[in-house]
Amino acid sequence: MDHSMTIAEIKLSFLRDQIRILSAALDPSEDWRDYGPEVEADIPDKVIDSVLQKSVNLVFGQHNRSVFSTQATHHVSQQIERLYMNSIDPGLGENSSQGLMVEHGTDLTTHENIERLPDEWLEKDVSAVNLERYKLLREQLDSLSTERNKQRQRLVQYKQLKTLLEPFNAPQTNIQPNLVTKDSQLAAELDRMRMLLAKLAARIKQVGQQQHNVSIAKPTAQDIDTKLAKILEMT
Repeated sequence: MDHSMTIAEIKLSFLRDQIRILSAALDPSEDWRDYGPEVEADIPDKVIDSVLQKSVNLVFGQHNRSVFSTQATHHVSQQIERLYMNSIDPGLGENSSQGLMVEHGTDLTTHENIERLPDEWLEKDVSAVNLERYKLLREQLDSLSTERNKQRQRLVQYKQLKTLLEPFNAPQTNIQPNLVTKDSQLAAELDRMRMLLAKLAARIKQVGQQQHNVSIAKPTAQDIDTKLAKILEMT
């Protein structure tokens, strides 16, 4: 065993060896037929191999790749290291968990995980170029996360405004049916009023011309009311 390896690295190596063993293809033993019942027609070896390779081993391999992923094995090895440190001294386990603020496979698209990133790279044996690169990427990631949060808040506000404006999608039904629109009741009344005014103006002009041509007595208030009633009846 290499004593320079950390506990997490040792456990990671062990996990990889076990995963490699579990991921090995399944092959039937040579005497597997001796354990089965006697039949008149045996299953050909070609059929057995085809079923194992195309069905069992294929599904088995897909399962192992999804369950025993690189991120999962790293996470388990780091948990083992912290548990071991806690068993020796709880303070060591806490320091270890604080030193490794973001584990392998952590989703860095969430704001909470981005906030957990240290301002500077914690390992010492890193070049100055990589340290500066990490700092720059950390700042860019934090800036993008802040901008995304602003856009999310703006989206929530827009959705609220959209909800408030939904009744205006059908104003004739939801607000006031007699609005000034082409087919509204108020528009019909305005058209009727314009026709009435046009007839009234024409009638007044005709009466004025008659007054210039014919000398008549000064009309009384009763005569004016009678003429106006006749004009209204014409409409």
